[in-house]
Amino acid sequence: MPKTKSIVFIAWKRLSRRTELLSEALGAKLLFFQGNFLYLSAAIATIKKIAKIKPHAVLVQLPQGPLLLLTLILKNFYGFRLIADVHTGFLMKWEWKSLLLNLPFKSLLKYCDVVVIHNEKMRNLLHDSANKKAMIVYDPWFMIKPLPQNFKEKYIVFPASYHPDEPLEEVLGAVKELSPDVKLLVTGDWRRRSYLKKFESKNILFTGFLSKEKFESLIANSSGIITGTKEEFTTLMSAWEAVAYTKPLAVNVTQTIRECYDSYPVFYDWKDKKSITKAIQDVLSSSPKEFSRKNLMRMTIKSVNNIIEYINTL
Repeated sequence: MPKTKSIVFIAWKRLSRRTELLSEALGAKLLFFQGNFLYLSAAIATIKKIAKIKPHAVLVQLPQGPLLLLTLILKNFYGFRLIADVHTGFLMKWEWKSLLLNLPFKSLLKYCDVVVIHNEKMRNLLHDSANKKAMIVYDPWFMIKPLPQNFKEKYIVFPASYHPDEPLEEVLGAVKELSPDVKLLVTGDWRRRSYLKKFESKNILFTGFLSKEKFESLIANSSGIITGTKEEFTTLMSAWEAVAYTKPLAVNVTQTIRECYDSYPVFYDWKDKKSITKAIQDVLSSSPKEFSRKNLMRMTIKSVNNIIEYINTL
């Protein structure tokens, strides 16, 4: 993989797994500032670090909008190249917070040197001025170093964020009607949608938030992964993690999902309980699709190399 000039990758409030992996793939220095509600402490820390490092290029994880505004201002002082890694949460109206903290800053994307998107469909969410600067970079799942496997029991994992776009309730409802031998482990902080605990049973377990090491061990020793999103334009790190660990994958069908993950997953319709149960049964009885995985590997590495080469020309 080609080397890059001096790069920093900045994230505020929440650090995504994608940002961790992409910063490693690009050889970027990762700067994460949790900050407070108004981001004042994060903003001050960002200004100090930029002044000290004086990087050639700055990548920002979006959301959050105020981070984009601040780095655009700093760009005028320090002359670095600004690259926005745009998550769908920055472009779509999920809830009132996104209306306040993200959408007002969407028009600023046209002032960035590069707008990184996660899939081709996201172009439909960009203004023409930003679309001209857009490059697709898939989640660099090939940077994940899978743990050794030590199978002790058969189970599948739903790596949940508890975001409203996940078809988690539908999957839980389907699993509840399957044989008790089918065990589903749901990761993440279930308190975000506490009413889902009603589904807990002998074959449905909510693990709560896990450390990185425990989560990776859980994935490594699973029989497969099930995940999904009800929204178009969205790709899923949980699906890329299944590919990284060479695990059978079930995911619901959207155009974006089908285009991004090729023929690797078993697809299901989240509105159809029979479709969900069949997908789970297929995951438990199938093997990973190695040929498709190799295609995804080539596609992903090429997208990362493209952005590295482009940064070096800026």
